[in-house]
Amino acid sequence: MAEVEVFRTKRKEEKKRSARLEDFLFTLKLIVHNRIAFAGLIITLAYFVIAIIDYIDPKWLGVSNLSDALAFLHGKAYYPSATLVTPPTLAHGWYYWLGTTEYGIPILPDMLAALKVDLTLSVEIVLTGALIGLILGTVSAYYGGLIDEAMMRITDIFFSIPALILALAIAFIIGLTFTNIALAFIIVWWPIYARLGRSLTLSIKNMNFIEAANAAGSSSARNIFYHVIPGVLSPLFVQFSLDIGTVVQLFAALEFLGVVPVDPFLPELGRMMVWGETYLIFGKWWAVIVPAIFLMIFTISVSLLGDGLRDVLDPRQRR
Repeated sequence: MAEVEVFRTKRKEEKKRSARLEDFLFTLKLIVHNRIAFAGLIITLAYFVIAIIDYIDPKWLGVSNLSDALAFLHGKAYYPSATLVTPPTLAHGWYYWLGTTEYGIPILPDMLAALKVDLTLSVEIVLTGALIGLILGTVSAYYGGLIDEAMMRITDIFFSIPALILALAIAFIIGLTFTNIALAFIIVWWPIYARLGRSLTLSIKNMNFIEAANAAGSSSARNIFYHVIPGVLSPLFVQFSLDIGTVVQLFAALEFLGVVPVDPFLPELGRMMVWGETYLIFGKWWAVIVPAIFLMIFTISVSLLGDGLRDVLDPRQRR
């Protein structure tokens, strides 16, 4: 009898894996047929692949930071000068296809190297905030009562203050550094996921499969982590994809406005636009316009992916 039970358990697990694989393939098929989602997916993946390659081999671009750029180009440091900001050209190799910026650094490799910093920062902020909000929101909604009431009042306090203003206030208190500003964004980013996770949990916890799990002796903690959270991940993933582009854009904007201290040795899109803005008066538009367009393409592609995923994951589309 024991062998029969083991065999049945294995069969159930195999069926679950097969169902998950079929669901994933069906989702992928819907994404491919959704032109908006597919275009956003391809562009977003291209950005992330570049960042991953830069993690694996930081020297693949030949220029990973300002010191390397100076050594690569001249062998000695140069002071900022408008004469070093040269227009795009095809004459000197792919490094110079988009021109050069301050210190004569080629824009294209420096811009590609910046993806590792910007995407890592945005993923860390949004992923941490999403995990905190998901756990707090699902737990408070599942147990209800005073726990839910207290959690929702805390989130109301956060929502009563604009997130950007609150994050900057926290950063000013703990110190205006790149790391502290990232920490401040994490602190203010979780409430939206807590509110979303709570609303989804309220609609799931009274469903028949939760009642069946309770009847089978499943604990509340097991129901939350094995039944409720997997059910709320799809809508949260849509929000997650949208927030990735928002965080990258926010940091670039704060650096451009001078709120975030600019580290000249850090390849980052905001820093590139800060430097490039200096040379607009000399008519050297590419120094700021090219990084801005590169950032805009990423933000639009992530938004397209998020909007497409919202359509693809809609239960009415999956019937």
